[in-house]
Amino acid sequence: MKRLVFMIFLCMAAVSSAKAQTGESKISFATTVGTGLSMSEPSSTPFTWQVLGYYNLTGRWAAGIGTGLSFYEKMLVPVYGDIRFQIGRERKFTPYAELGAGYSFAVAGNTGGGFFMNPSIGIQYPLKNRMKLQLAVGYELQELERLKKHTDNYFLKEFEERLSHHSISFKAGLRF
Repeated sequence: MKRLVFMIFLCMAAVSSAKAQTGESKISFATTVGTGLSMSEPSSTPFTWQVLGYYNLTGRWAAGIGTGLSFYEKMLVPVYGDIRFQIGRERKFTPYAELGAGYSFAVAGNTGGGFFMNPSIGIQYPLKNRMKLQLAVGYELQELERLKKHTDNYFLKEFEERLSHHSISFKAGLRF
C-alpha cells in the first residue's frame, strides 16, 4: 500500500512540474471520480478515481495517458491511453467524446488484473482560471482474475475465476 501511495504522489509531482515547464495551451490535466450501474454477474458496483494528462493536438483533439484507482471486489490500478474529441466549438456547454483503453493491475494477492476500456460522452462547463467542470456517461469494461477457495468437511478446493465487469459509468471531474 505504501508503494501505491508513493506512485500516486510521484505521478502528481510529475504532473505539477510538467505544467510549470510547458505552455498552458498544449498540456492539460483532468481528474474524475465516478461510479456505475453494474450489468454483469456477479454484480459489483464500481467506484473509480482517475488522473489524466493530455497533449492537445489541435483545438478539438487531445491524446494522453491516465491512471487512478478502481474498486470492484478488489482494488485495481488502471494504466491506459486516452483520446478525446471536443464536438463543436467552445461554448458554455461543450460536448465531448472520449475513449480510454489499457490494462489494470491488481494490488491484492491472489488477484490478477486485466483489460480495461472506458468510452464515454459528456459535457464540459467553463469555470474560473481556465478550469472546466466535466460530466460524462459511458460504458466501462474491466476484466480481472481471482483465486477462489471453497472448503467443506471433506475437501479444500481452489480455482481461478475470470471475471468481466460491465457497467454504465457516470463520472464528474475537473479539467485544467
